[in-house]
Amino acid sequence: MRKAVFFDRDGIIIELPRGDPQYGFTYKKEDCHIVPGTEQALTALKEKGFLRIVFTNQPCIARGLVSIEEMDRVHEFINQQLGGLIDAFYTCPHHPEMHPDVPKHAKKYRIPCTCRKPAPGLILNAAKDLDIDLRKSWAVGDLITDTMAGHAAGCKTILVSTPATGRRIVSSHSAPENFEPDFRVKSLEDAVRIVVST
Repeated sequence: MRKAVFFDRDGIIIELPRGDPQYGFTYKKEDCHIVPGTEQALTALKEKGFLRIVFTNQPCIARGLVSIEEMDRVHEFINQQLGGLIDAFYTCPHHPEMHPDVPKHAKKYRIPCTCRKPAPGLILNAAKDLDIDLRKSWAVGDLITDTMAGHAAGCKTILVSTPATGRRIVSSHSAPENFEPDFRVKSLEDAVRIVVST
């Protein structure tokens, strides 16, 4: 079986959206700016035999702002900027709450699901598709929900501090009182150093 590192997208692989990062969405190619140092970090993981997988909640699909096909093209663009170093993107398009202003074509995504983080569905699907040993794998993100999903799937977890981490955690799904990621670091580079040395 293979080993992998699962990365959140916004704040880890690409920069957080301009303006208020708590509520912003990045779904246009021109708004995708790679976080400095990402290519080097992914290269180091490739050299150590890790698959590099992005797992991301994209409720902008459920809001009708973009289609799944359009988001797939955005992800292709991101991977082109990274020289193809991402092995796969797993995306949750859902949102559990219905809203009266949601366009008709997007209403099918306004449902509870098992793939929206903190649920582990995206990781579990990737593990099944790509023959991944989750006990030897890691989940890296800037939200507590990223690490909750990784923990639920059986991965080791790293929470990366970004300019919005604290604020987003407070306003996001609350973690169980006793939940703590395995590591807390200040950058993606710090996270990769832990992964390759453990």
